[in-house]
Amino acid sequence: MSITRSTHEERKYRQYRRNNNKDDCPFCSIDSSHPQYIDQTKNFKIINNHIPYSLWDGQGVIEHLMVIPRMHIDTLADIPLIAKREYLTLISSYETRGYDVYARAKNSGVRSVAHQHTHLLRLDGKNKRIMFVLKRPFYLRLSW
Repeated sequence: MSITRSTHEERKYRQYRRNNNKDDCPFCSIDSSHPQYIDQTKNFKIINNHIPYSLWDGQGVIEHLMVIPRMHIDTLADIPLIAKREYLTLISSYETRGYDVYARAKNSGVRSVAHQHTHLLRLDGKNKRIMFVLKRPFYLRLSW
């Protein structure tokens, strides 16, 4: 398990997961008038993550964007061949501007939206310390 969101953002995310209708795709409805919308290309749109990560790789997250295929697909493998070059060019342009690039597998247990999406994370470069506050007894079993 990794801590990626602040307590406030984690509560917001859990509420979103409880209330989200699994049959509706929140990404398909985002267009240029939507508050999350940033830009688009022929086959992809770039949006702000409305419940962004606060931490990634132990560093603070300055900006959390996502690349969303305009066509509803589940995996990177489903991107049509003609669009794969565009996808690679798009995420490469963000990588050269200092963004980390991350996408979860279709069967990931923590992936909350079936529509394939690639995270673009710009970090602050400062290592953060994490403090856990436990409200009830906690037992940790380690095995190697």
